[in-house]
Amino acid sequence: MQQGQRPLYVATSVPKFIRDALGDSLYLTGLAFKYSPRPFDNVAVLKNNYEKRFLKDHLRIQLEADTGSNVAASMNMHYLPAIILLRRHYTASGETSKAEELEPLIKRIATEAGKEEYIAQYLGQEAVANEDFVTSISVKNLDKELKKIRGKLYAFSTEVTNGQYEAFLMDLLKNKEYELLDICKSPKTDWRSLLPDEFKKLPDSEVFQNGPPDGARSPVQNISYEAAQEYCKWITKVYNRSDYKKKAHQKVFFRLPTEAEWVYAARADHDLAPYPWGGYSAKNAKGCFLANFEVASEPPCEDCPNSAQIDSRDGGFFPVVADAYFPNDFGLYNTSGNVAEMVAEKGIAKGGSWEDAPDQCTIDARKEYSKPSPAIGFRVFMEVLK
Repeated sequence: MQQGQRPLYVATSVPKFIRDALGDSLYLTGLAFKYSPRPFDNVAVLKNNYEKRFLKDHLRIQLEADTGSNVAASMNMHYLPAIILLRRHYTASGETSKAEELEPLIKRIATEAGKEEYIAQYLGQEAVANEDFVTSISVKNLDKELKKIRGKLYAFSTEVTNGQYEAFLMDLLKNKEYELLDICKSPKTDWRSLLPDEFKKLPDSEVFQNGPPDGARSPVQNISYEAAQEYCKWITKVYNRSDYKKKAHQKVFFRLPTEAEWVYAARADHDLAPYPWGGYSAKNAKGCFLANFEVASEPPCEDCPNSAQIDSRDGGFFPVVADAYFPNDFGLYNTSGNVAEMVAEKGIAKGGSWEDAPDQCTIDARKEYSKPSPAIGFRVFMEVLK
C-alpha cells in the first residue's frame, strides 16, 4: 500500500473489512488509526492528542433522551477505545489521578450508548499499578515462546497470561466487536473471599507474595471455553497476517489441544510418570512442592524461604506467574498445578490447579467444568500448515 509523503489516517468508524485489510499496520491515535508499516509509539501520540487537542466538553454533558442525543451517544462511543487505552497507560505509569479522572467519562459514554456492560471489566481495580500490560502481540516473541512437541505440533511455554488476553480484548474493543467482548469477558475474582478463614487477615504482601493472580504475567482464568476458542482464532489471524520477514512459519493454526496431545506434551517423553518432572512425588528431595497445588494443611519444608510463616506452603494461595517453578523437558511451565488447562473437548481441563491437591494434578487426572472458573485457564497449541 502506497501512502506517499503524507501520513495516512483511517477513521475508527470505517467498516471492519477495511480495518481487517490493513491489519497490524493500523495504530490507534485517537478518533483515527494511523497507517504505519513500522511500529511507533502511538500511545505517546494518543496522550498528546487527548491532553492538548481533543475537544472534550461535549462528552461530559448529560444527553437528554431523544433521537438526536441517541445518535450523538452512538458517535461518542468512538472515543472509548482510545480513552480506555490511555487509562491503561496512565495506570501503568503511575499517573493515578489522570487515570481516575477518565473513569467517570468512560462510564458516562458507555452508559448513554447502552454499552456499559461491555466496558465494566476494564474499570475493575488494577492488580499492580506499575505493571505494564501488553497492548500488542509480537510475532517474533510468539516464535520464541513456542516449543516443539512433535512433528508439526508446537505449544506455548506458558498458559495464556492476563497481559496476552488483555491485548486480545483491546483489539476486540478497538474493532467494536461488542458481541464477542460479551462472550470473551473475564470478570474479576474476589480472591480474598476464597481464602480459608484463618488466612483472611494476612496482608497482600503475603497472600500475593509471588505475583498477583490478576497481574499481567499470571495466567488468565475465569473465562469460557468459547472465549478460549475465540482467542485461538485471533492469535492465528495475528500470526498469519504478520509481515515479519523472519517469522518461523508462513501459515499456522492455533487451537486447544486434544487430550492426548496435551498428555504427550505434559509427560515430555517420561513414560508413565504421573508428574511433568518425571517423578512420582509432588515434592523434591528437600520436601519442597514442585508446583502450585492446594497444600495449606501441609507443613513447609525447613529450607524453603518464609517457612516459618503461615502462608501458602508451595508459593501461592492462588495462581502465580505463568513461568513459575521449573519447565518440563519440552520447555512447558506449569502443566501440573497453577491453573487447569482446557482441552479441545469442552468441559474437560487437565493438570489440576491451585485449588486441587497434588493427586488431582497428575498428568492423567481430569478436572471437569461447566462454567468459567478462577481455577481454569488454557494453553494454546500450534499446528504448522505451511
